Amino acid sequence: MFNLLVSGNGEWWETPPYTSTIDRFTEYSGVEAATIDLSRPDTLRRLEEIPALLMYEVGAGGPHARVVRHGRIRNIVRRGGELTFSFDLDPNHAYLDRAAVLRIADQLGIAQFEQHRTHWAIKDGDIPPELIAAGTAERAQRTVAVVAGEYVEARREGRRRDARELAEELEGFPPSLDKALLLVPARILQQPTPELYPI
Repeated sequence: MFNLLVSGNGEWWETPPYTSTIDRFTEYSGVEAATIDLSRPDTLRRLEEIPALLMYEVGAGGPHARVVRHGRIRNIVRRGGELTFSFDLDPNHAYLDRAAVLRIADQLGIAQFEQHRTHWAIKDGDIPPELIAAGTAERAQRTVAVVAGEYVEARREGRRRDARELAEELEGFPPSLDKALLLVPARILQQPTPELYPI
């Protein structure tokens, strides 16, 4: 069992304290969520004993929208229509790439629509160890080379939504020779005619 919290605000997970509305608590949850009851605070403590992923909605803006945080939720308190909590990042595998998480969305029980909806889900099963192992202790710097590489890969694999988001992110980098050269493979995918690239 693990927590999955998704926010459409691209800055929501950047600064504590964290909150989630109770009207979307346990949306898209598995059968194990039936043991959690908002009217019994002792059951909320169980959520502090399992891993958690804090993620942004697909399409959310912000410099860290493609980063998923991995760790543990702490100090859950109900205040009116909200749950407030703190979050401890995993010391060795705190930051995961959202694209890697979404590649195994079916395995994690993450439905397509919930990737676009702010909510708190309690998922059945475990987070695969190989996904956690790919996490880093520090947030990776998103350089033009990293973003361009992901863009070319998304275009090559036909992931149009990802390619569109990455193209928007690329627009945030100033024009440069490095940027132009890094995007040549994407241009070749778009127009693979040899006469456009004479030797």
